Amino acid sequence: MSITTEFTLVEKRRSFWNAGPLIFSTFYFFPLIFNWAQLSAVNIALQVVVYLSFVLLYWQSITKTGNALVMNLVLMAGLCVAGSWVTTGTSSLFGFIAFFCGFNFLPRYKIIAMLVIIALVLLTAKFIATQQTVYFLMPALCVACGLFIFGWMSHRERVHKELQRQSEEEIKRLGAVAERERIARDLHDLLGHSLSSIALKAELASKFAAANALEQAQSEAQQVADLAREALSEVRQAVTGYHQLALDAQLHILASRLKDKGIAVTLELQAVTLDKVSEACLCFFAKEICTNIIRHSDADKVCFTLRQTDNNVFVEIKDNGSIKSIKEGNGLMGIRTRLKECGGQLFYHTEQGGYFKAVLGEVE
Repeated sequence: MSITTEFTLVEKRRSFWNAGPLIFSTFYFFPLIFNWAQLSAVNIALQVVVYLSFVLLYWQSITKTGNALVMNLVLMAGLCVAGSWVTTGTSSLFGFIAFFCGFNFLPRYKIIAMLVIIALVLLTAKFIATQQTVYFLMPALCVACGLFIFGWMSHRERVHKELQRQSEEEIKRLGAVAERERIARDLHDLLGHSLSSIALKAELASKFAAANALEQAQSEAQQVADLAREALSEVRQAVTGYHQLALDAQLHILASRLKDKGIAVTLELQAVTLDKVSEACLCFFAKEICTNIIRHSDADKVCFTLRQTDNNVFVEIKDNGSIKSIKEGNGLMGIRTRLKECGGQLFYHTEQGGYFKAVLGEVE
């Protein structure tokens, strides 16, 4: 079982700038500078070897975690204790080990590791750096405690950044999912109606051609081409998220297509004020209901009503078809979802033909 977290001190590839904190390790050389004349060449060489070994272990540790990091820290601590035989400058190096413990260790092991470091400092001051105990002890303890706390805080900041990054990625993912669902609903609602109209027009063109009414067949064929181009335009609008056709214009187009099917249409339309999203929502509602009438109803009369009151805007579509029950499929469920997102509701019944009502705002 690892006693460290999954975070390494360096998030990306190591670079020269990752050695920046080692600038503070230059305090290691203060005893060397002040006692230069009194030191032998062997002592100076040993101090340099201890320092370079510590730097090498530090450089390796910044990209390690788990047992590999723990082993490096043990070697660094042992080097500091052993190096205290030749210089008291090792008091400045214990703090680097404390920082790793504060940053990398799991919470329940942080304090244990820090207590071990303090014990090593005290034992080193008592049995090795005996001639300069105070000058060794105070810097070592102060630096170690300070860097331990700094390492702990740095770890908490890293965790916070990681959670924030994950949250942002989750938001992006959910946004992408929502956008895919929106496009899927739009394509279903748009193409379901458009393809039904194209099939109807193509069927009429075929019948006219069979009856040798070439002019009417050509007219219907032209309307099929127009519908196909309109469907392509609507698909492009759905993908980019824009729907520019006004609600009343859409209702007139739907009425025209129902009339082509031989259905008498009554329009009771009032000027309304809606934002683009709400207007698009009601357009999809009207398209879905008209598509269902063309596909499944035997109605020969349909009435469109568009009204705005003080509290809401609603669209009603009534027909005189004989419908016993309605089973919600993807189309009606998609419309209900759209209306809910816009703060609206969907109502329908089949008591005297089909009755469908989409309300945005308060229900009266």
